[in-house]
Amino acid sequence: MNTAITSVVAVDWGTSRLRIWPLDGNGAAKSCHRSDRGMRTVSRDEFEQVLAAQLQQLDVPADTPVIMCGMVGSRQGWQEAPYNSVPCRIDAIAANAVQINDVDRDIRIVPGIANFDAAHPDVMRSEETQLLGLYDMSGSALTGMICMPGSHAKWVRFDKGEVLDFATSMSGELFAALGASSVLQHSLKNAGKQVDPESRVFLDAVSRSLAEPATILTRLFAARPQSLINQVSDDEAAAHISGTIIGQDIAGAIARFAPVHAVSLVGSGHLGALYTKALEIAGLRSTMVDGDELAIQGLSHAARLIWPDRFDPALRVQTQ
Repeated sequence: MNTAITSVVAVDWGTSRLRIWPLDGNGAAKSCHRSDRGMRTVSRDEFEQVLAAQLQQLDVPADTPVIMCGMVGSRQGWQEAPYNSVPCRIDAIAANAVQINDVDRDIRIVPGIANFDAAHPDVMRSEETQLLGLYDMSGSALTGMICMPGSHAKWVRFDKGEVLDFATSMSGELFAALGASSVLQHSLKNAGKQVDPESRVFLDAVSRSLAEPATILTRLFAARPQSLINQVSDDEAAAHISGTIIGQDIAGAIARFAPVHAVSLVGSGHLGALYTKALEIAGLRSTMVDGDELAIQGLSHAARLIWPDRFDPALRVQTQ
């Protein structure tokens, strides 16, 4: 077969952005197309039109199928892809992908994953695709804890191709909200965009959260009097708040999923560096893998399961 043509189009359609990767016959991304037409800018009756316009720009033939993940499959999205329930095999998201109704093109949305336990209710959308990519990359070697930092950080217990349990923390969103609309915003006005993961203030804040998780509210507020009384800089205040939140996030995961010895870290760049350092302080070994690469890998894995004839036969995958 001609592996250079676009075999399938992979799409991550989130709340604020749209990313499109044409996949070749080997399941690899030929390019990446980014758009600000995230779900919040698209009404339900516009999804087909928006996607068609994007695919036309990329010269994608009308018979090329599309595999999608993200909030496009939520109740507010194009068409709901009901959650898979934990425990569940990660490759089941391909088998349970929902086909879009009343369109000419074959378009599927992979479902998210939910914990329906009344004591620990939780949901994820798009992270499950990264987990599938990580599984595709690691196979049976993937076991234990997975940390996925972000606005809503995910902690996932994974074993033998199965998501056993997971928990979400509002770590990134909390940091943003405190800096935008709380009294702490006055201590962060002139802070740089990035916290130094080697900053003594950051390291100390992580350590205190690990040692004193019950006092997080008072320790967060401490950034304000430190600025007023001790003339602490805005950069140091940001490091204190960031370290306090990330340390608390790790402390909560350890308490929920103990024992934890090592973590697969899905991330990159600055946030990945902060979590790497914080996990080290917590005594946890970590290995970081780029999240964007895993999204492509996961969508490719799902596409090869759904449309095997569109890919090189040597690269087809089977459910276990």
